[in-house]
Amino acid sequence: MDKRLAMIPFALSSKSVYYWLCFLLTIIIVQPAHTKECRSQLGMEFSKIPDHRITASSSYEVKSVGPQNARIRQEKNGGAWCPKAQISSEVREYLEIDLDEDHLVTWTETQGRWGNGQGQEFTEAFTVEYWRRSIGRWVEYKDSREGRVLPGNVNTYLSVNQELELPFVASRIRFVPFSAHPRTVCMRVEIYGCPWEQSVVNYVAPRADTEFEDVSYDGDLARSLMTGGLGMLTDSLYGADDFLQFDLQFHKPLSKRWVGWSNDSIGNKLDLVFEFNGFRMFKEVKIHSSHIPTRDVKVFSMALIYVSLDGDKWQEWPIKFSTKSEAIKDTAVNITINLKSRVGRYIKICLYFSARWILISEVSFESELVAANITEGLLSQFYTQKETGYELRQSGDTTHARKEVTTGPSPGNSTQTYVGLVTGSLAMTVLLVAGVAVGLALKRGRQKVALLQFKQATLGAPKQQSINMKHLKNGSKTAVGSSSLYGRSGAMLTGGIGIGIGVGGGGIGGGRVGGHVGHESEDSDNSSVYHEPYKRLPSGKNHDYAPTTFLFKKDVSALTTSKSSEYTDFTSVGSFGQDDVKYSSPSMYTLNPPPPPSTRPPLLLQQQSEQLNKSLPANLHNYYAAIDIIKTERKEQHFTPGVFTCMKLPEDKQDECSQTSLYEISRNRLRVIEKLGEGNFGMIHLCETDGIPEYNATSTFHKRQVIVKSLRRGCGEQNKQDVMRETKCLYTVRDPNLARIVGVCSPDEPLCIIQEYCEYGDLPSFLKVQTTESTEAHPTINYGCLLYFATQIASGMKHLEGKGIVHRDLAARNCLVGKNYSLKISDHALYCSQYDSDYYVSDTKSRLPIRWMSWESLLLGKYTSKSDVWSFAVTLWEILMFCSHQPLAELTNEQVVENANHMYLANGKHRYAEPPPSCPREMYEIMAECWKRGDSDRPKFSEIHLFLQRKNLGYIPVI
Repeated sequence: MDKRLAMIPFALSSKSVYYWLCFLLTIIIVQPAHTKECRSQLGMEFSKIPDHRITASSSYEVKSVGPQNARIRQEKNGGAWCPKAQISSEVREYLEIDLDEDHLVTWTETQGRWGNGQGQEFTEAFTVEYWRRSIGRWVEYKDSREGRVLPGNVNTYLSVNQELELPFVASRIRFVPFSAHPRTVCMRVEIYGCPWEQSVVNYVAPRADTEFEDVSYDGDLARSLMTGGLGMLTDSLYGADDFLQFDLQFHKPLSKRWVGWSNDSIGNKLDLVFEFNGFRMFKEVKIHSSHIPTRDVKVFSMALIYVSLDGDKWQEWPIKFSTKSEAIKDTAVNITINLKSRVGRYIKICLYFSARWILISEVSFESELVAANITEGLLSQFYTQKETGYELRQSGDTTHARKEVTTGPSPGNSTQTYVGLVTGSLAMTVLLVAGVAVGLALKRGRQKVALLQFKQATLGAPKQQSINMKHLKNGSKTAVGSSSLYGRSGAMLTGGIGIGIGVGGGGIGGGRVGGHVGHESEDSDNSSVYHEPYKRLPSGKNHDYAPTTFLFKKDVSALTTSKSSEYTDFTSVGSFGQDDVKYSSPSMYTLNPPPPPSTRPPLLLQQQSEQLNKSLPANLHNYYAAIDIIKTERKEQHFTPGVFTCMKLPEDKQDECSQTSLYEISRNRLRVIEKLGEGNFGMIHLCETDGIPEYNATSTFHKRQVIVKSLRRGCGEQNKQDVMRETKCLYTVRDPNLARIVGVCSPDEPLCIIQEYCEYGDLPSFLKVQTTESTEAHPTINYGCLLYFATQIASGMKHLEGKGIVHRDLAARNCLVGKNYSLKISDHALYCSQYDSDYYVSDTKSRLPIRWMSWESLLLGKYTSKSDVWSFAVTLWEILMFCSHQPLAELTNEQVVENANHMYLANGKHRYAEPPPSCPREMYEIMAECWKRGDSDRPKFSEIHLFLQRKNLGYIPVI
């Protein structure tokens, strides 16, 4: 893009500007909409849906357990909706919610009746029915495998989300409890989705071939025609580039996302008719089509588009559009056709085959509602209207950067030409101003400082060329770093040395990770849902892994570009303990990245003064060049740090949880076993108690060990309120693989937070004991057990990912082991003196797990679920090493930071942890996926969990 702009001459006529603008617009990357953007709560929890729009077939007692009480996470009256009769295979009851208008529904969520600890009823399974005006009947939801029953709850208080594999459009929804045997049930529910903006009422199409059938179509299915419904062509889900890929989430081939027709069954033309909810002015239509010529699948050769007002008679002069399929290089493209502002209520799209198959996953329209008073004269004029100046567009010239085929502007439309001229002029003005500004900045930079000789260092360079972190701890007034969440404010890197990191060109570049090249079993080749093409290379000298690049995402181009705006530091300030003490995000550095230099990569350190440069040791002076940092202004992104937890909690969720009631535990029932450590908030102890509530809401009087975090005395009322608000937010997070908050001691000081602990303690200690006691004849830990631990970690992190919570300290030390190898993720290790060596402690007393942190978290302070994915890979490495070595143990703390900088610069010198002994290739490949430079290229925890589950099928934990 930059090279193209550099070639544009500065003296351009208005006509030239127009055509240059058209050229630029054709290379813009357009990201297709996806139902991941359509996951908003539709109003049950926060009463956006009023009570009168929530009804039921019956209620056991209307006031206490009537349908108006079925709001998720709300404790109103009886606490849920409960039908009058017991549910069985012969009894049907339902809860109905009226959304008033059509919505695209993508998720549901259910919860049982907690009833402030008194409830015992929940729904184990249910079905969903939906209704909309255009079909005028109730339709039972089913997935691509004809499954109708959705999983419900396993207790009265944990909510369960159900992602709908095939989203549907509805204005009314029914939840129908299901049970094969008589059972008393109660429900609280929520619906997720977004308003239906496509305005398509229904579409008519030929029945697709069996292999590519429109499985979500809810209209009438005749032998050869689908009529009166909506389905996969309008559900906002896009098919994968390769329809033979496997869907990790729903465990099925991705061909189910494509609707396909062959010319053997319907001839040389495919007709699709769309009806809309009124007269509309159509701007464009996008058709997402597969194009894999080697499998006899191509985009259509030509499209004729007709518009109608009544659906019976069509305009005589269609919009014509043709594609040049041999010029299309992508395997799936979004073909955009200009509809030239034609007005109508019906659109017929005729697609002509250029190969045996046409596969389409989505058809979307951009249109506006118009008012029309239809008369016979208008009808006559409409159907006989000619449009001159049509161009038979030879399109399809897509690139890898843009998976979109578009028509050009209509030369006969003077308004569009005028708008194009004005827009082009404005664009060129902005470009010229930006160019002048950049030139002045570069000139000023050259005048301010003379660039010193630059010598690039690598991890394999002599030891004297590494960063000496001792020099980074000297006090100075020129601090640019911010403190971590767990330490006081102050310069993290001082001594006059600022941190300036520019933009590294390229993505992964030469920085590759190891891949196993030895023989792999047939099961591994055929069963791994993460398998992608890889290149076998000669093995390394010291192990059976050789450099290779593993591709998880479809678009490889995403790995080769990076912008500094993609990674910004998060800084949040909140008082605690003392009014003058402030806390910020646990980032290694707070950075203002400078613009990328044009001739050489950005440098890690800057020199503040010539005198300071002379005073530095020779090895540091030789390694780093002095550069002038161009300070850029940017809006800081804030988040609310946890006072007693390393977790990053969503700020909006904390307000939602303010009404949560916490379980009070008597201080007299706590018996201290040992002190584990302390932090800024206070101290942490391992205690013993009884009466802890279980997941089924019953209390046990067996003694159990718990972690007790106590706030320091006299810390102030506001700090107590902050702690309670965060505790309430975490109290609602319930998952079998997460160490939950079980209660508080709040009436008197000190305020105590009680958290779950497990019988066998933390995972590293457990593995150390087990490996010490094991023998060759009676091994206590095997590979299946280690994989079972990793699967549970992925499961717990998947739950946090769904809640928008970032852990920020995921490691084996934060995993607790219970009976039958059960595992729970905790957050207490940060404060345990036992693990001091796992944290880098700055001069501000900030404790950072730098060996587990992603490069963007370490350098830029950016914490997301994808940075947790990085940490998960390190944790997986730990587990396969039986927690016997620190990650990157061969590197000093200074070299770990330097290593992260290499990843930032994408200079190919980044080092990864060596594969554990006897580590299967697919396990190291999943680590490699999690260590991708771009966070968007790393897998989600839901995908990782599915992969590990499949690899661990049949394992039965016994201890």
